[in-house]
Parts: sequence; structure tokens; C-alpha cells
Amino acid sequence: MAITSKELEIQLERVRKLESNVTFQFSIVAKLMEMDAMNEIKDTPLNLTGYRLLRTVQTFERISMADLSRHMVTDNAQISRTAADLRKQGLVDFEADPTSKRRKIVILTEAGEDLLRSLDPRFKKRQEAVRECLGDDLRASLAECFERLTAHFSR
Repeated sequence: MAITSKELEIQLERVRKLESNVTFQFSIVAKLMEMDAMNEIKDTPLNLTGYRLLRTVQTFERISMADLSRHMVTDNAQISRTAADLRKQGLVDFEADPTSKRRKIVILTEAGEDLLRSLDPRFKKRQEAVRECLGDDLRASLAECFERLTAHFSR
């Protein structure tokens, strides 16, 4: 079935309408960035949530499951499943929180640190490519935009 020029025009207008929506644009960029990040870890035992959890634990050195959930904007159940899986792989361990019997503190193991160190060059190269793509001024503006949008959607 051949498409007419009028039908093609209608489809093009629909695409333009979608692409003019800023939240749709952010969603597309976020998906593309996720796919790119998944490509960087495809030869590891990690999925993207596992990688992000490891990086967050590395940043804070020791962090509760609840704080991981909040910082990663991910539900507690997924954080718990991911952390348990990473523990089985020997990449994280749990410690008891001395202030609360119910809270678990997550820490990286040496194997977790080693894995992240091995991934550092890949993600540094990725960050550099983004810096080159945007330039310093646009990157600073984008950081400000993200800060405003985070505050707006976190209310």
C-alpha cells in the first residue's frame, strides 16, 4: 500500500507535534542515554540499576537502602532486589545499622570497587563526549535546567 503525500504530511505534522513537547524530548534523550550506558556495561554482570546502585554506594561509601532508594529515585523493592543480587555476586555487602535494627547499610566489597575501577575509563570517555558535544556554556545551562526541573518535579 502506497502512502500519499497528504498522508505523509499528516504523519510528519504528528511527529513535529510530539517533538515540540519538551517532556517527550527529555524522555527520548533519557532512553538514548540509558541504551548508551547499557552498551558500556554489556560485558559485565550488571544491569543499569545495578551499575547505578554501585556508583551511588561508591559515592557515599556506606548508605542505607532507604537512602539509596531516595537518591536513585527508585522504589524500595527494586533497590532491595538489586542490592541482594549484587551481594550474591560479591559486589556489595550489608552491615547492620547501629541506630536501627531494621535498617541495612550497603557497602562496596573489594570486587565491587575493582569492577567500578575497570568501568571508569568507559564512563569518563562517555562524559567527555557529552562535554565536547555541548561545550562548557551549554553544559552549565543544562545543569541549571536540570536543577530547576528536579526541584519542580520533586515537589
